[in-house]
Amino acid sequence: MRYSHTIRFLVILFVLVIAITPAMSGQGLSVGGYRAVHDKLSDTWLCSVPRERFGTTWETTVVGDSAWQVLTVNGHDAAGGAIVPLEDISGGKLYPFTASHDGMPLEGQFTFTWLPVMEVEGDFGSEYAEGRVSLNTADGTGKRGMLAKLKWRGNHSSHPNRHKRNYHIKFLNEDRSKKDRSFLGLRKDNHWKLDGGQVDRLRVRNRVCTDLWLDMSRPVWYAAEESKAVNGSRGRLVEVVLNGAYEGIYNLTEPIDRKQLKLVKHDSIDNVFHGQMWYVKHWCRTATMSVPALWSNDSATWDGIEVEYPDFEEIHPTDWSTLFDATELVRRIDHMGLWDLEGDTLDYYFDMPVMEDYFIFIVVIQALDNETKNMYYSNHDKEHHPRLVMTPWDLDFSTGALHSSVQVDPERPVDWIAHMPMYGMFNLSRRHHAEVIDRYWQLRQTWLDTDSLVFRFQRTIDDLEDCGAAAREEARWSGDSDLNGHTLDLSAEMSYVEDWIRRRMSYLDEHVFARPHNATGDVNHDGEVNMADVNCVINDLLSDSPSAASDQNGDSEVTIADINFIIDIILEH
Repeated sequence: MRYSHTIRFLVILFVLVIAITPAMSGQGLSVGGYRAVHDKLSDTWLCSVPRERFGTTWETTVVGDSAWQVLTVNGHDAAGGAIVPLEDISGGKLYPFTASHDGMPLEGQFTFTWLPVMEVEGDFGSEYAEGRVSLNTADGTGKRGMLAKLKWRGNHSSHPNRHKRNYHIKFLNEDRSKKDRSFLGLRKDNHWKLDGGQVDRLRVRNRVCTDLWLDMSRPVWYAAEESKAVNGSRGRLVEVVLNGAYEGIYNLTEPIDRKQLKLVKHDSIDNVFHGQMWYVKHWCRTATMSVPALWSNDSATWDGIEVEYPDFEEIHPTDWSTLFDATELVRRIDHMGLWDLEGDTLDYYFDMPVMEDYFIFIVVIQALDNETKNMYYSNHDKEHHPRLVMTPWDLDFSTGALHSSVQVDPERPVDWIAHMPMYGMFNLSRRHHAEVIDRYWQLRQTWLDTDSLVFRFQRTIDDLEDCGAAAREEARWSGDSDLNGHTLDLSAEMSYVEDWIRRRMSYLDEHVFARPHNATGDVNHDGEVNMADVNCVINDLLSDSPSAASDQNGDSEVTIADINFIIDIILEH
C-alpha cells in the first residue's frame, strides 16, 4: 500500500508538471505593450523593443494574458499592471519574474532585442507544407498568425543531416490564394526567403555582401524605363523561433524574380516571350559560355541552367534562344580570338557596366561559388533588345570563407575565373580591361574603400552583439555538425574578416587592378596614341561619370581641353 501511495503521488506530480509547463510557454507575455516570444530551449522570453530603449532604465508594465498574472519583476511588485523599473536594458540581460496560473506559482525570465522576432509554426521538409508565421517588431508593424506554406531551400542546406534550415515562404489567404505582404520597408509580395547562414561562421556574409553589391553596382541598362528595377535582393536580419525553439539569426530576404528586376511580362494571349530570367544552379561548361551543350525548348534546364521566368510549368515550350545567342557569340569570339575586334558586339549582348561591376565585386570578396553558378541572367524584353543582365545570389562563401572549415588566402591570384565573358573582358579585350581598371579605382574612393568595407561588416556584428543576438546564436549553434563541430564566435570571425579584407585590397591594388604605366595620351591603354583615344575622351564627356584616365592635361577635369591635348600629341608625331 505504501508503494501505491508513492506511485500515485508521482503520477499526480508528473501531471501537474505537464500541466504547468505549457501554461507558461503557451501563454502570452507583454512588456510595455510589446509581445514577447517564449524559447523553450532556454526557457526565456524574447521581446523586440525600440533600439532607443537600450542603455536606459525603462519604467513600464509587464503583464500576462488573461490566463495568468505577472506578480513580480526583478523583485519589484508588478501585480495588476503596476509600473516596474527595468534597469540598464542591454543585450542578453535577463529579467526574472514570478507569476501565477490558476493559483499555481510560476517563475520565468525575459530579455530584449531590437531585431524583429519571427515565429514559425509547422512541420516542414523538402515539399511545401502549411504553417503559421508571426512577425514581432519594435515599431508595432508586426503581424500574427499569418497563414503560409513553407519548405526547405538550398542544395546543401536541405540535406537530411543539416539542422539550421533555409526556407521558402509563400503567404496565403485563408482560402489558400496568394497573399502579398510587406515587411520592414521591403517590397510587397507573397514570396519570401529565410537564409540562416548555415555554414557561415560569421552568419551575415550573404546579407552584408549583397548590400555591398546593391550599393556599388550601376543601374541596369533599362533603368531610365524602369526606375524601380532592383538588381539584387534586399533583406533584413531577424531572429527566428521555430515551433517554440530559438533558431537564431536569419536574413529575411526578397527573391530575385521578374517583379524585382521589372522584366516585361509574358504575353499569355499570343504566347509572346518578352522578359526572361535564368538561374545558374550548377557549374557547367554551358554556363562558362565556352562549350555550350545542346539545348531544347522542351526542357526547363540547359545543362546546369534553369528557367526561372516565365515559369516552365506554366509556359512551355520555353525559349532558350536569347541566352543561347549570347553564349554562342562568346564562344565564337573566343574561338577566333576576336576580343579586341568584337567589343561592340559584346556590349550589344551584355550589360557591360553591370558585368564589369560583377567581375570587380566577386574578385574583391573572392566569391568562388558565384563565378559560374549562383547567379541569374535576365533579359528585360527580348522583343526589344537581347541584352543580358547578371545578378549575384547566395554569397555565403566569400570574404575568406569557402566552407565552414575552409579558409581562402586573401592573396590568391584571380586564377579561378572560368566565366568566358568576364575572363575575356578583363584579360583579352584591351578596351574593356582599361574600363574595368578605371572602374575599380573609382570604387576604391567610395564603396570599396578598405576602412568602409571593414566598417560595413563590423557595424553589423556590433549590432548583433549589442542586442544580444550574437550570444544567443553562439549558444544555439556552437559545436553543431552544420559547422563541423566548430565553436561559433562571431567576434573572432570578424577579426579574421577584417584582416582578410585589408590584405585582400592591398593585394588587388598591387597585383590585379594596378594602373598600367601608359604613355601620355594613351587613354585606352592599347600602347598607341591615336584617334581611338580621342574617341574615348569624347565618350567619357558624354557619360555621367567620366573616367580619371581621360584627364590627360592634369587639371583634374575632363573637358574639351583633354581632347585638344591628345590631338596635339598625335600631330607632334
